[in-house]
Amino acid sequence: MKSFTLKSLTVAIVSTVSFASAADTYNIETIETLNNYRSSIPQSINASGQIVGVARFPENVEIDFSKVPARLLTQIGFDPEEDQELTIAQYQAVVESLGNQANNSLQTQRIGLNQAFIYNGTSSEVNAVSATADQLANSVDSFLYSINNANTAVGVTSAPFELIEHEYTNSDDETETAEYFVSDFLSRGMWSNNGESSVVEPESQDYLGGESAIFDINDSGLAAGYESVALSPDATTRIEESCEDPEVANASQPLEVCVWGIWRGLQNADASNIAAFNNNSRYRYNRPRSGYNEGRSIYDIRGKLWQFDASGEVIDEVELPTLVERRSDDENDFSSYAYAINNNDIAVGQSWTYHPDRGAIRMPAIFQNQEALPVTEDSVYLWGAATDINDSNIAVGHLTKRPAGTLRSYGFYYDVDAGELTILDSFFNGASTVVRSINDNGEMVGTAEVDPTLSQARARAGFYYDMSDEAPQIINLNNTISCDSEYNIVDANDINENGEIIATALKIEEYTNEEGETRTREILVNIKLDPIEGELNNCTDNEEPVERQGAAVGLGSLLGFGALGLLITTIRRRTFLKTKKS
Repeated sequence: MKSFTLKSLTVAIVSTVSFASAADTYNIETIETLNNYRSSIPQSINASGQIVGVARFPENVEIDFSKVPARLLTQIGFDPEEDQELTIAQYQAVVESLGNQANNSLQTQRIGLNQAFIYNGTSSEVNAVSATADQLANSVDSFLYSINNANTAVGVTSAPFELIEHEYTNSDDETETAEYFVSDFLSRGMWSNNGESSVVEPESQDYLGGESAIFDINDSGLAAGYESVALSPDATTRIEESCEDPEVANASQPLEVCVWGIWRGLQNADASNIAAFNNNSRYRYNRPRSGYNEGRSIYDIRGKLWQFDASGEVIDEVELPTLVERRSDDENDFSSYAYAINNNDIAVGQSWTYHPDRGAIRMPAIFQNQEALPVTEDSVYLWGAATDINDSNIAVGHLTKRPAGTLRSYGFYYDVDAGELTILDSFFNGASTVVRSINDNGEMVGTAEVDPTLSQARARAGFYYDMSDEAPQIINLNNTISCDSEYNIVDANDINENGEIIATALKIEEYTNEEGETRTREILVNIKLDPIEGELNNCTDNEEPVERQGAAVGLGSLLGFGALGLLITTIRRRTFLKTKKS
């Protein structure tokens, strides 16, 4: 099995190294993590080797303990009136709980755990919005998902939060004041090049400022993403009845807080209709959970293509349809999402459609000539997404079905011109597999389960697959590097035309706690794999499933995405607003 070599490290700085043994097929280059962030996740690499991604978990956020739930402070054993400072473990618990993705209350402090970065020899922050003096500086989540060969990067950012006071009259006809954290918008797609940034405004901003995101950009500046276009029928009714009707609305909440609560509930909704048992069970407490996030919104979302000029201005745009029209009896939001685009202006992504037995589901979509085309309409598949497409018009992604009663994802590639779908073999029968990226040579990378046990959280490894080989097979990237490497590659995020791969790896880091004791923890680091002549190692042949199990659990925790199974509902350019890409 792969062993970890412990070395003395500072928490905030990761050095750049390169090493290889004669049998390896890749050199490893470590990409430094931003100062004051614990981990980082790469997202995209261009032909010149520039990398964009997301640094995660800030190390020095100032905590306002008056805005931290008392139950949380009690749970971690911290009393602000008696204790001088948080321990490392207490700080982690508080920051994770207050992080925007986990925090379901607008009355507690908001913290952005994610920071977009670009790497070109050194790592630098990229921001499209800045907090004013009245806003929380550490409350923004920002992400970069793609960078083209003109060094233009795209992604998404949230807005900074600020604390407002809301006066209302209580049931005793007395005036009271409640405080809430609010922001100007939910999300904005962002464009960045050479230190300049801009954002795209969504068509519909009726409540909470609307939503937009950009996931990819081709070499001619055509970008793919999505934006809010209208309130859904269900959201219109719910907002009117629950938030705007003075006889029903909670007076202690301002309108935007009430609407945010509806939006948040829709974002967190589980796709129970694809779970093992029918959602119409008469025993509601037996309602199954699929582990797949529906990612709904108060808005109808549409995939979008934006043509940017060299200064980041939008000079043209195209709205992308859904695979089918919304049914007359369906009042939920009905949406499409564009996740990648090639240099032939063909985009791929995901769209709501209908399963003959399970109702509304999300399935892969090809967007060509302003049409949305399915990858498959086989009812055995219950969910899926197309995550990338190369210039030979080969799209890749994953499809979900339920072998033996358990939802599993299956990697695929799809020839758009021929209309042919191919399902990839994986490490073992039933292993969940997600293809994240494909280059023009037909080389694919992604993540797949390597643990065939019945555990809920199976260990994963980054993989490589070359569809042009005579006998193509999925290759565990941990077998392409030295067996005594300190890195355990758990995900391969992107591959460029030179065959260079950026990947996410787990690494053991030493740190000193508040008592001066040396401790270790798992962190996520960016690594770049440079191809060299060599042969595959056999590092993983004798791994024990129980020992590898810890790596899977650690990855899920470090990513902050909840259960690792959520990876199979996301895309290669994931991380932000997982609910939009599930």
